[in-house]
Amino acid sequence: MQNQIIDQLTTTSTKSYETLISLSEINSSAIQKLTDLQFDFISMSMESGIEQAKLLNNMKNVKDVFAVGSEFASEYNEKLMGITRQTVEILSESCNGATNLIEKTVVSPVVSSKQAPTKVATKKSA
Repeated sequence: MQNQIIDQLTTTSTKSYETLISLSEINSSAIQKLTDLQFDFISMSMESGIEQAKLLNNMKNVKDVFAVGSEFASEYNEKLMGITRQTVEILSESCNGATNLIEKTVVSPVVSSKQAPTKVATKKSA
């Protein structure tokens, strides 16, 4: 009986550990992808700022300054929306992976246990 309990606990611990490892891999992947995306965003912002500064440096007309500023804002917003979409995709992928892992873990029984027979309490007559 003790060996059976030890085997069940070992199986349960192993399955739990495997599930935690899988979950940490999902999270690590998401963090890596989000970090890469942040670096892309920083690079895009710096390049856009430098390009805008170069163009604005040579302008003398106020109308041209506003036109270029408006054009840059529009381009920047498009790029930012692209990064936002990618972020949502990464987070959705991570969420789906974690959900699938949890569903798989919950559906598959870790340990098959037998319920102990219940004893019916009886009253003794006096």
